[in-house]
Amino acid sequence: MKIYFAGPLFTPYVRQFISEHAQILRENGIEPFVPHEQPFAALSHIKVEKLIADGLVRREELAGKPEAEAVMEMIRAGRLTREQAGLPPISAEAVFDTDYAGLSTADAVLAILDGTQVDDGTACEIGIFHALKLQDPSKKGIVGWMTDQRGTRKQAEGWGLNLFVLGILEDDGVVVDSFEAALAQLKAWTAE
Repeated sequence: MKIYFAGPLFTPYVRQFISEHAQILRENGIEPFVPHEQPFAALSHIKVEKLIADGLVRREELAGKPEAEAVMEMIRAGRLTREQAGLPPISAEAVFDTDYAGLSTADAVLAILDGTQVDDGTACEIGIFHALKLQDPSKKGIVGWMTDQRGTRKQAEGWGLNLFVLGILEDDGVVVDSFEAALAQLKAWTAE
């Protein structure tokens, strides 16, 4: 089963958290589309070797982690530009096109709901998938994953979520407070 893994991607900690859990999903036969991992596919070994040959990256800077990930960290840190790495510039259109393609081909969504309110991009992705599911009954649903204590303490009161977002989640799936519960739901949908 293919899923779209939605969540805020603005800190290295959250990106790492999502990537670690995406790997567990892969180990369980679920193929996640992870938005922040998409540039990695464009950073081929050949492009990385060219960066080294051009003197923009030293081989020792790549030690200990995948090449593409190390190069993306250099871009985020301002050490390299996307242009130098042979990547197109980031634009609203490019982000939308990439993420919409991931949503439209997904069978389900796993959405991190943490924060004082659901991240606006995540809420948008939940809404888009809901609309796609209305048009395509083969799509399974949405698992909302709340790890934030501000929400988990309010489970009986709707997790502290915006009621419109909660309505979509309850209509299309479930809200859970553990990765194990999220994985169990995704596996159940896979088995259908």
